[in-house]
Amino acid sequence: MRTQHQAAGLHPRVSVSGLCFPELSASEAIEAIAGLGAAKASLTGAKVRAAGADAVAAAGRRHGVTVVTTTGALALDLSSGEAAAASLARARADVDLAAAVGATAMYGLLGPRTADRWDACADAYVNAVGDLVGYAADRGVTPAVEPTSWLYADLTFVHSFHDATLIAPRAGMGICLDAFHVWTEATLREDIAAHAGLIAHVQLSDMTPGSRALPCRDLPGAGAVPLTAIVAWLAEAGYRGAFDIELNGPAIDAIGHREAASRAASWLDTTLRDLGVRDH
Repeated sequence: MRTQHQAAGLHPRVSVSGLCFPELSASEAIEAIAGLGAAKASLTGAKVRAAGADAVAAAGRRHGVTVVTTTGALALDLSSGEAAAASLARARADVDLAAAVGATAMYGLLGPRTADRWDACADAYVNAVGDLVGYAADRGVTPAVEPTSWLYADLTFVHSFHDATLIAPRAGMGICLDAFHVWTEATLREDIAAHAGLIAHVQLSDMTPGSRALPCRDLPGAGAVPLTAIVAWLAEAGYRGAFDIELNGPAIDAIGHREAASRAASWLDTTLRDLGVRDH
């Protein structure tokens, strides 16, 4: 059953990720997200490609849902000139896919370490990604680095929001802030205040206390992450984008994907309204 807020439409800055509905195609996920009362969605590039960008864009128009971001292959293989060219071609194809469904941001992981020193890894990436960033800008898409746990070191060398702020402006990129991965950082509030203009997308979920294995995401308000405070910090800093619900893991499976997404979207709607967060 839909809540009163959902019947009237959720806060305009509530977004729901297609990752909340792993069994659905991109077009089906858009329909499910609209059913929650949300007007914004994020989707994986893989599911957009599988469904077809035209079909996904049509589903968005039909259900009144804007796709705000997609995932993309931002990891660059710098082992050779040929490998780098191939990875840049894949990234450009993902930028085209994002633009085709109207997304203004495309987030992803940057690839594993290419050197012993972190700053050398950053230098190599910045030197290689410039043309891609320009290509994306011409299509109205901001590539955004997503910092993740060090458990994903095989996929990226950026593991904190703070480190993302060291590379994103040099590369001309934005940042995807997933609270699940960065909430423990000592200077998170200060870094948000100083770098809000770099934040292209925000993802929200809680973390099951005591869990020692991934994925351990939980419903907002059910775990250890101070999500209300983080949302408030972002609003105070001037972040103007969407707040995206991203859920997966055993706790979510036990609740049921649709029910979990509905509860999370309702929590976010109430939180944004209680904090007086602006509609845009």
